[in-house]
Amino acid sequence: MIISMVVGGVIGGLSNKITKIDLSFSENINSYLFKAMFVVSLIIIIYLIITINYIRSNYMKVDLDNIPKAFNRKVSNAILVCTIQSILGLTWDAVVINKGFEDGSVYLIIFPTIFLILAGFLLSTTMKYFNYLNPNRKMILYENGAEKKYFDKLDDGEKWVIYNCSYTTINKMQIVFSAALVISIFLSMFINVSIAVPIVIGVIWIIQNLIYSLEARKYEED
Repeated sequence: MIISMVVGGVIGGLSNKITKIDLSFSENINSYLFKAMFVVSLIIIIYLIITINYIRSNYMKVDLDNIPKAFNRKVSNAILVCTIQSILGLTWDAVVINKGFEDGSVYLIIFPTIFLILAGFLLSTTMKYFNYLNPNRKMILYENGAEKKYFDKLDDGEKWVIYNCSYTTINKMQIVFSAALVISIFLSMFINVSIAVPIVIGVIWIIQNLIYSLEARKYEED
């Protein structure tokens, strides 16, 4: 009986505190988000500089007919991380612009923009090394239809890998989107979650399914 009372009191106290939490973009949350993105972006850029410097120092020594898997993976990882940093930079830009017009701090956009430019420069540099290591399937980033032209250069085995990765991604993202919506709904019962969160998740989920369905119809037999 006493234990039940103690547990009930603890849960009640925690519930009272949880309901006071505000996850909408208040000044404090916005400040923490800005600092977090700055720190993460800085760490990513430092990692990229170290990795790309290693690639630059060793890519000329590599036998193009027998590229070590570890070295090839370093190049692929650098491209992936550059892409992630570009997405993070754009997201950070959007957050700063969204809040900047309200409190007059739009000048802070210079920070995510700098990181975004750095990510683009490092991606272009990495692609230069990628194209050197893969002369038969070069990819020109800013060329029209670059992804499709690159895909057409792949052999059947490489295309099969992409097919499987794409299929797995679609399936896993269905789970991610549904889980994100459920979590946002659950949290909204206890704390103040911005209405934009479930709306954005739902819209992106719908768009993904529409793109998949419309693309699949192109290959349906008449």
